Amino acid sequence: MSMSRDRRRCLAALGLLPALGAATPAAGPASLIRHSLVQLPQDAPNYELAVLTLLLERTRASHGPYRLAFAPPMSQSRALLQLAGGELDVATSITTAQHEARALAVRVCLYRGLIGIRLPIALARRRAELERVASLGEARRLRLAQVESWPDTQILKANGWPVQGITRRDSFPELLTRERIDLFALGAIEVYPLVDALPALAVLGGWLIAYVAPSYFFVSPRRPELAERLRRGWDLALADGSFAALFEQWLGPQLQRAALPERRWLTLRNPGLPTDTPLQDERLWHPLVSARLRA
Repeated sequence: MSMSRDRRRCLAALGLLPALGAATPAAGPASLIRHSLVQLPQDAPNYELAVLTLLLERTRASHGPYRLAFAPPMSQSRALLQLAGGELDVATSITTAQHEARALAVRVCLYRGLIGIRLPIALARRRAELERVASLGEARRLRLAQVESWPDTQILKANGWPVQGITRRDSFPELLTRERIDLFALGAIEVYPLVDALPALAVLGGWLIAYVAPSYFFVSPRRPELAERLRRGWDLALADGSFAALFEQWLGPQLQRAALPERRWLTLRNPGLPTDTPLQDERLWHPLVSARLRA
């Protein structure tokens, strides 16, 4: 898979393109950063890797050169274990109090809070039937699957939603096709590219599931200097507009397609949200999240 010309041009303009695989140090030894952000070939970079690279590039002058190393594919729970043991340096996950006790949380959501806005996926032939859901009570009667290692599973269960746990995300299409479940839900900024490749499935319109669930970079406790570097990178990228530009380039089209303001929001509580989550910092949240969820 090759990068599109428009995306390559945008990354080059932001000063990111040379560093997406492995940065070449200008001088001195490069800091090795082992991460689990990519499950794709190195010539098909993803959004999370682009954000990480942005933060590292913004701090190159102050913190020096770096070199990225791709870890083998692993579950979120495995990544947290490897962070704690020092086998991995950076991973991403929706935050929980347990995660923040085991690794260093860099408390800026990569998705501006939108990863907790979940759009339901169902069989295309059942779309009309399932789009008639009008309340949380009706929605909770539907059989929903979620990945066991994702914090979303515990959020759904805490809100009284029976959830069928699955070990891998890629198993949900078969469960829908065999009608073992009614729904699977993914973030509004990630759902369409996946479902567009599955013609038997559809993203439902009309309603969504919403909860406050910021997704952070988590850093190994053995790399506090790296966590500090990423925090500094966030300060710079938020202030100079480069993160906003990157967000719009990668996620803007999906967000527009999701038509979030036009849907019914079925809002859930997140009992696992750490009490010191920076909910009052307006810079960190999308306006829709600020208006409908942060309070």
